[in-house]
Amino acid sequence: MNDKIEKKIEKIEEKDNVLRGAVVAVIVLLMIGFLVVVVRMMNPRVDIKQGTAILKQMDQTDVAKVEKKIQKLEEDEREADEEWKNRPAKEKFANAFVIGDSITQGLYEYGVLDQANVMADRGTEVSEVSSEKIQEHIAKAKELKPQALFLAYGMNDVEAVRGDADAFIKAYRPIIEDLKKTLPDTKIYINSILPAAESVISQNEWYGNIPEFNQKLEELCEEERVTFIDNTSLVKDEYYADDGIHMAPDYYTGWVDHMAEVAEL
Repeated sequence: MNDKIEKKIEKIEEKDNVLRGAVVAVIVLLMIGFLVVVVRMMNPRVDIKQGTAILKQMDQTDVAKVEKKIQKLEEDEREADEEWKNRPAKEKFANAFVIGDSITQGLYEYGVLDQANVMADRGTEVSEVSSEKIQEHIAKAKELKPQALFLAYGMNDVEAVRGDADAFIKAYRPIIEDLKKTLPDTKIYINSILPAAESVISQNEWYGNIPEFNQKLEELCEEERVTFIDNTSLVKDEYYADDGIHMAPDYYTGWVDHMAEVAEL
């Protein structure tokens, strides 16, 4: 992956060198033209037809070559960008780490990501920051120091805080602040809470408050200057498991693609 990055950088640098060369060539041509005009004004009898023809030929030849080379570099760059975007998810997340609850477990259970890049446990919530699981997740993230860290919590908190979005945010804020302080070189991304199925909301109205939870979570991210990732639109009715909360395998491909797109992995 590093070789691909280096090749891409080399192509960009080559393109910059060509552009700089073109600028220099234009400046030189302008200077020559200016000198020709000055000489002509000083000595009207000087025949500049030959010089003018040479200048025109130089201008046409150089510009044509430069434009052709720039076009080729742009095509190569587009191909490299397309190849970069189409890399497997596991390769994109090689320097990333995802922590979360049982929904997040599906990332490695369905083989979308390697388990080495995911740490998730059933029942984990941020509202109980003293719990062993959330502390293990945070400790592992600090140990790995990933380039990108994705957090995916909240579904268990909805019931834990009895549908109180403010209580959820109060519990989440110190976790984000701690990670920011401990991992200053890591980009932090906070995933939204997925909407529950209507069948779940009809049995427990607290799950109907998830949009409010996400709104306040997005506001928290803005305040803390970390990136909020809204995955609500990725959820389809056919993705719900029997419990109306967990997701089918098809959901996870779209989720990792969305995270990679937002984080520019």
